[in-house]
Amino acid sequence: MYHQAKIPRRIPILEKLMNSDDLRRELALSKFFNGNSSLNDDVKGLNPVERKLCIESAFEQEAMCLGIEVWELTLIMISETSEDLKLLTLEFHHEVADMVEMDWEEYCKLNGISG
Repeated sequence: MYHQAKIPRRIPILEKLMNSDDLRRELALSKFFNGNSSLNDDVKGLNPVERKLCIESAFEQEAMCLGIEVWELTLIMISETSEDLKLLTLEFHHEVADMVEMDWEEYCKLNGISG
């Protein structure tokens, strides 16, 4: 008798976070690439997979050089104003707190956030 393996369902909050993170990341990578002429030259002639890996690597290196996390550079790149950046950062932290099922006030205390 054939038994179909059970595939675990995704947790909705993780799926939402992944989807929003993916969209943010793609937008940030696009802005980073379009604003970096030397990177444009470096990836000419690469196939799409190699090009994406090269751009992602350069983006991660940029974050490291700035002394920030990749998610922070992502939010900086997609923000139009400093107020946007504050709101996106707060939204990101809310998503993380929800994902780990932590009370918002407790999360803020633990991470030094005034929210």
